Parts: sequence; C-alpha cells; structure tokens
Amino acid sequence: MADYLSLTFEDSYGRRTRKLVEMEHQALHADQVAVAVAFSTALEAVTDLALVRADIIYQAVDEGFAAQAGSNVDVGATFSGVLYDADGEKASFKIPGIKAALVDPDGSIPLTGAVATALAFFVNATPFDLYLSDGETIDHWLAGSLDK
Repeated sequence: MADYLSLTFEDSYGRRTRKLVEMEHQALHADQVAVAVAFSTALEAVTDLALVRADIIYQAVDEGFAAQAGSNVDVGATFSGVLYDADGEKASFKIPGIKAALVDPDGSIPLTGAVATALAFFVNATPFDLYLSDGETIDHWLAGSLDK
C-alpha cells in the first residue's frame, strides 16, 4: 500500500491549490519526512507559490517557503515523460505556479537545473520513490510547457 504526500500551495492573492503525490512507504518515520522535505525543497526552485503545508497522513512539514510577489495559482506547467517499464506509454505531471524565469519565450520549459532536480523525484532510478499515480515512475522526461 502506498502513502501520499499532500502539498498545499498559496499564491500572492491568498488563493490555495493542492497537489497529491503518491509516495513509496519508508520503514522509518524520519525517512518518510526526509522525502517530503527534499521534494518540497526541490519544488521551491520551480514554483513561485508558497508551500503552506505538506502532509503524509500526518503533517510532515510545518513551514515551507513564502509566496513571491505576483505568484498566481492559475499559472502552471505540464511535464510529459515516458513511463518506466510500460512499453512507451507516456504520462504527465503538473507543477502549479511555475516561475516565469524558468519558461522560455516560446512557452517551453527546459528540463535542466532546478526543473530537472524536482522531476528527478519521479524517475525510476532516483532514491526518493515518488510516484505519478498507481505506483508509476518515469523512465525519462520528454518536455515541459507552460499551461494555457
């Protein structure tokens, strides 16, 4: 049975949105919390929203990071990748409030730097074992783009 990480984000207008991520169950509570903290740290580099709460059935992170001026829950990005061991099937992952500095003029988002660090949590070869859904992991990411 998998665990879930529930992330609550807030924009500079006080609006909130949530993201639910399936997690690999860790043997120790400290290891479960370490995964939540590491992923929230990686997300800080790719979203300008505030992370106001992260829960693993119980609250895992009391304080995340503050919202940046002009942040907006309506602005997000979608990243697509090839699922691990799924005969080429593809899946996507959305990050709310993507930082404008990470978006190229054509609306694409390079899979480098902070973006690559955050997305690596879902790649089968990483040690963090976060899942897209139903225990699915990514073999490799293909592209990222600004949502319409």
